[in-house]
Amino acid sequence: MTTEEQNNEQEENSQENNFLADAEASQVGLVAEFVDFLKYNKKWWMTPILLVLALIAVLVVISATGGAPFIYALF
Repeated sequence: MTTEEQNNEQEENSQENNFLADAEASQVGLVAEFVDFLKYNKKWWMTPILLVLALIAVLVVISATGGAPFIYALF
């Protein structure tokens, strides 16, 4: 075996080991994964927009339930 073939074989083994290690690792939660996305892609400006949209969604869901009279009092 040449040195190049040995290097290729070691690289393939390393990639396979990395893949197996990632597969066995515990899964990250949705919120943690989203925070990582915001951090690494520098999209922090999206946070207030998403929080407002989430608040509106919560208000819509609550207004369809028995909590509607309480929401009316807020406005």
